[in-house]
Amino acid sequence: MNKKILIVDDEEPIRGLLGQILEAQGYACFFAADASEAREFLEQQIFELILCDIIMPGELGLDFIREVLTKYQDTAVIMVTAIDDPLVAEAALHMGVYGYITKPIERNEVVINVVNALRRRELEIANRTYREDLETMVSDRTSFLIRLETMLEQLHSPQVAKELIKKIDDFDHPNKIREKLEMTVLFADIRGFSSMVSVLKLEDIVDFLDEFYSAMAKTVFDNEGSIDKFIGDEVMAFFGAPIVLENPTENGIKTAMEMEVSFQRLRKRFSRYSSYFENLGIGIGINTGEVFIGNVGSKKRYDYTVIGTAVNITRRLCSWAGPDQILTTKETLNKIPGIVSSEFVENISFKGIPKPVNVYKIIHI
Repeated sequence: MNKKILIVDDEEPIRGLLGQILEAQGYACFFAADASEAREFLEQQIFELILCDIIMPGELGLDFIREVLTKYQDTAVIMVTAIDDPLVAEAALHMGVYGYITKPIERNEVVINVVNALRRRELEIANRTYREDLETMVSDRTSFLIRLETMLEQLHSPQVAKELIKKIDDFDHPNKIREKLEMTVLFADIRGFSSMVSVLKLEDIVDFLDEFYSAMAKTVFDNEGSIDKFIGDEVMAFFGAPIVLENPTENGIKTAMEMEVSFQRLRKRFSRYSSYFENLGIGIGINTGEVFIGNVGSKKRYDYTVIGTAVNITRRLCSWAGPDQILTTKETLNKIPGIVSSEFVENISFKGIPKPVNVYKIIHI
């Protein structure tokens, strides 16, 4: 049965274009001009995905989607907007939105976002089933732990997955695994990806992303880190928990340097198929500081993640980094004296960060 997608946008040409792109991919599309009309559809049937405009007459798209995410947990959401505002995009992602498409509409960008959103939706539904099993399968704990370990190893190295299993044994409920620690956080993002999306075949882009995710995950796991999440072409990882490391900053820096090497190899290999891959680069931000780490969310849906100012600074460093550049802070460099060479870039006032940050560029190990 074709997956159902509800397209909510007050502009009829946009609705029509999105429908044309997605119906060509085999999806069943339904159309609403505003939040009120969309609610009528939602009361009548279940949708796997909603594409919703942010700015619409009457009720804003973000307000409508906030309600949808609360009432329909099994429905994925992608925002569609002409406002390319990083802060709005970040707010939407934190709210639970799976993707962010900007106008004018690009076919490949739409298809990639939809494919990734539906894939993530299926994984989260399966993940929620596993979490529910966690609370009910007391009588057969051995079988349960095997399935849970398999699930955790999708985002963590085998060593980290085993440590999480041990931690779960120490608590009544897995969503109580929470602590405050000094850790190292890393963000890596592909430079030039958006431009490539509009010109290359969708199949080539998806193949590249699959190879990129695999290479980045292997590098993180080899250095005893954990993947927090993949968001589009961005990777977030952390070091220092649940496995206690002698120097998590050193592990993180080593990961960043190896990521650059892996990405260069990947870029060279795919450049044989298209010269557009030669224009890609990877920007990396890495930072060490106190963070809150643990399972965040409700009993039905939660993630093992890190939050805090140190995480926000790392994201800003990644956004600021140029192609094939690793940016960090003085506090981070102080944790690894003599291990890397660095060069002061500038003192930067990042949005949402209370104090300016002295930013450094890693030269080499």
